[in-house]
Amino acid sequence: MSIIHLRQINAYLEENYLGLIDLADVQDKNDEEKDQVFRTRSLAAYALKTQAEIEFEASAQYVTDGFKDNGLDAVYYSTVDRVLYLVQSKWNQDGGGSVSVGDTQKFLQGFKDLINARFERFNDKINNKKPEIDQALNDAQTRIVMVLCYTGTQPLSSEVETIIHDVTTEINDTTEILTFKTLRQSNVYSAVARGAEAQPIDLELALHSWGQVREPYMAFYGQVSASEVAAWWHDHFPQIFSPNIRVYLGNTEINEGITETVLTSPEKLWYFNNGITALCANVARKPIGGSGRDMGVLECNDFKIVNGAQTVGSIAAAFDKQPDAVQNARVPIRIISLSDTPEDFGKEITRNNNTQNRIDRRDFVALDTNQERIRNELLLENVGYVYKSGDSLPTGIDGFDLVQATIALACSNNDYSYSVQAKREIGRLWDDMSKAPYRALFNDGVNGPNLWRKVLISRVIDKRLEDLHKDSEGRARLCAIHGNRLIMFLIFQNLKPSILNGVGGLSINEEDEIKSLTDEIYYKTFSVIEEDYPDAYPASLFKNQTKCGHVVARVQAM
Repeated sequence: MSIIHLRQINAYLEENYLGLIDLADVQDKNDEEKDQVFRTRSLAAYALKTQAEIEFEASAQYVTDGFKDNGLDAVYYSTVDRVLYLVQSKWNQDGGGSVSVGDTQKFLQGFKDLINARFERFNDKINNKKPEIDQALNDAQTRIVMVLCYTGTQPLSSEVETIIHDVTTEINDTTEILTFKTLRQSNVYSAVARGAEAQPIDLELALHSWGQVREPYMAFYGQVSASEVAAWWHDHFPQIFSPNIRVYLGNTEINEGITETVLTSPEKLWYFNNGITALCANVARKPIGGSGRDMGVLECNDFKIVNGAQTVGSIAAAFDKQPDAVQNARVPIRIISLSDTPEDFGKEITRNNNTQNRIDRRDFVALDTNQERIRNELLLENVGYVYKSGDSLPTGIDGFDLVQATIALACSNNDYSYSVQAKREIGRLWDDMSKAPYRALFNDGVNGPNLWRKVLISRVIDKRLEDLHKDSEGRARLCAIHGNRLIMFLIFQNLKPSILNGVGGLSINEEDEIKSLTDEIYYKTFSVIEEDYPDAYPASLFKNQTKCGHVVARVQAM
């Protein structure tokens, strides 16, 4: 059947990509060679379309295959989801085989060169997308999805799997930055079949402890097994999510908490989690289970999740680690039928479910009496301090907020790990107000006017690093932006006590000293990472406690 499926895939790609794929660079080739190039490039475009959920025309524009592509056949950055997609495609004409070690190594080398901004190693197609790629590389929250797509039927060899695993492990040593996906012929054929038939997602799900709302619109609510939720992810991602909400954001502080609950206390997930909201064109309960409320089976047509993407993704991540643990977890769910609702009611549900009643970890900081004390001390200096979500600075006075205060205190602390955490996930510094790291930063010894001085110092450092970032290229540029918190820590450690321990504004001479020290520390830091970590992705490197400790020791010894 593989040859038949290959023919159908080819026909689908021709139907949707003829006239869209750029073949200008192969016009001197014979027809057979041009056909092969078209198939390879259209396959890359289609892999990009299915993973990033963009249109055929858009996916064709991001194909980069050609001379000096460095193994990258398509490159696309989603600014909405903050995901950088990199694709390599291989068209196996006989429908057999897999991907060679050499092709995989080329793909991974291209990936390493791109994340280190070595644009001189790429063709014009990739360099023409440099502004978008720079935007991706400059954002510490960017996630990277590598997609290896081929029309062979065989899985990747163990040697190829090992190579991929080693690179993924290296990049994800602190947070989950890189995801590697493999699409072989069966996956491509399934996507083509779904696309050709435009099939909605129809699900049957078991709803435990269920209830029903009949007026004004039909809905069901209850608990669904986390293992069933994980199956939705693996079978229907990303189509199962409404295009109006964020996709799974990966290993964020909140998602780590969900995954940890599923793995360590699965029975508590229902109590801790806000749950999932889904919309269906139609939903009906099957007779099985009778009139009892313990368990009901629902038939859902055109099932879409409009709230709970982070919950679903985190459950799937937990399932991939320990499938057995997930069996004991249940998550709250609401399933709303749109069969008799007003026009655009589904959009209203989506919008309001994703904007109302959101509580962040920082909101609990407002309970600390030290925060109000600091605020009052600063008001006497005519400086505003905002630590509650939703508050704003009083009109006519300068000031700062909780995030700026946390960064200044973390980077001026003698423990470099706090500055690393501020870069990795600042919310972790507010985890527990009764102990470190929060209590190490915000305590009775924090003086409001001196905190303002440290914030002003941090602003001078950030502005100077921003200038250095603009004036630099390649890894030097990435060092200025991703290394900003560790560099700030090193600067604070080397400031004169008269500057560090003062209060109020900075003099021009003091600002000049800070700028000069920023230049010195920046160049020392860059020289260390170039010498000791020449191939490390800066966005990952500067979130790694061990490596940052090594950088600190080396810079301080210079």
